[in-house]
Amino acid sequence: MAPTVEVLARLPSNLSSHLRVALENEHVLTVVDDWDTLSRTVRSRAIDVVIIDPRIDGALEIEALKQLIGRYPTLPVVVYTLLSPELLRATVELANLGVRHLILRGFDDEPRRLRELLERVPAQQLSDIVLQGLAPRLQAAPPMLRRAITKLFEMPQTFRGVEDLAGAAGMTRRNLDRWLDRLGLASARMLILAARLTRAVHYMRDPGYLLDDITKKLGYGSGRLFARQVRAATGLTPSMLRQRGEPEKLIRELTAQLSRPGAHEA
Repeated sequence: MAPTVEVLARLPSNLSSHLRVALENEHVLTVVDDWDTLSRTVRSRAIDVVIIDPRIDGALEIEALKQLIGRYPTLPVVVYTLLSPELLRATVELANLGVRHLILRGFDDEPRRLRELLERVPAQQLSDIVLQGLAPRLQAAPPMLRRAITKLFEMPQTFRGVEDLAGAAGMTRRNLDRWLDRLGLASARMLILAARLTRAVHYMRDPGYLLDDITKKLGYGSGRLFARQVRAATGLTPSMLRQRGEPEKLIRELTAQLSRPGAHEA
């Protein structure tokens, strides 16, 4: 089963209605009316993909789209609109802005195809690095635990603590601890921290997010707690972490900490 995707849309009613049908209540769809609300929502919530009709007010709003992509370059943007001569003329410009997915109403928006695209688009590069690193140890895990840890790294904001991870795995907290120990994995608390930090590093690559935005998007009650956990895991302050280059290298280093020293892979 594909993970739940948080879709943020700015579309006319006919397109948003078709999109809602295509998602079949399997994913979360939020529709907003203007660019300001869209930007505020991107900053405050964990959005996986934005889908936009840049012609919603008539003329193509290229400049607003350019600003959105410039501020959040890692945020996947899908353009969903009607075919028109104006759109055809702007196709190259949209591609140059970084728009990689263009969906035309009535041509390539059959519900299943549209849903599959939106499930495939979200950027999970850093989370994938962690999950690939944990894969040898997770092979022997019960399927529900394996799915729970996968969901943890794909949607860390939905796990408030260890009890949530245990519940997603269908286990008591004690059984969860036993299984993690048997698999040679770090504690549940450390897994949750690593998942949040992985997503934090992802957000830090975009200049549009303030550190306060990242703190809220990850579900922290205070920036102080976030800063304390970042320092405990990396030895850096959030500001220093943001300035550090090579995010993939950092996440590989973090992944290495998730295996218990001396533990054997199952």
